[in-house]
Amino acid sequence: PFIKSEIDGRLLYKLGVFEEQQLLNGTGTGQNQLGLLKRSGIQTETSANIEDNADSVFRALTKISTGSGLVADGIVINPADYQNFRLSKDGNGQYFGGGYFAGQYGQGGIMENPPIWGLRTVVTPAIAAGTALVGAFGTAATLYRKGGVSVEAVNTHADDFTNNMVTIRAEERVALALRQPLGL
Repeated sequence: PFIKSEIDGRLLYKLGVFEEQQLLNGTGTGQNQLGLLKRSGIQTETSANIEDNADSVFRALTKISTGSGLVADGIVINPADYQNFRLSKDGNGQYFGGGYFAGQYGQGGIMENPPIWGLRTVVTPAIAAGTALVGAFGTAATLYRKGGVSVEAVNTHADDFTNNMVTIRAEERVALALRQPLGL
């Protein structure tokens, strides 16, 4: 039961973190995926300064619609950048995205990772600070999985047997197809 708990908790979590890194930043060499941020043809939008970040994200949404005919359905953002969005205040010192006790301007409850511009927002350190990926992920790209996660354990790796150790490996086979780069 202990080993199953470690596999289900830690090992599968670490596999997910590795997969997220690959899908965003993979180099495409060897066994690495070619990540979305490394693909040619994706659009770019630059923010003039930190105060322009929200407007820049909205301009990116518009570029996706006008450049690809698709509708953006998500944003991937670094925790430090998301913090800047969440802690932004108006001239009266009120948080735009709601305070720590209530929603925007005292209305509603607090949402965990509330969406930016109403889009599903994924907050992850897998994307570099200062970069946000806005996209029509559901239509512009497809992630193919073959067979799900495979977990194997052996005691024949290197000197595992003589040291009474077991090596456990988790892996999955995936392929990432970016059909419309202008959708990102």
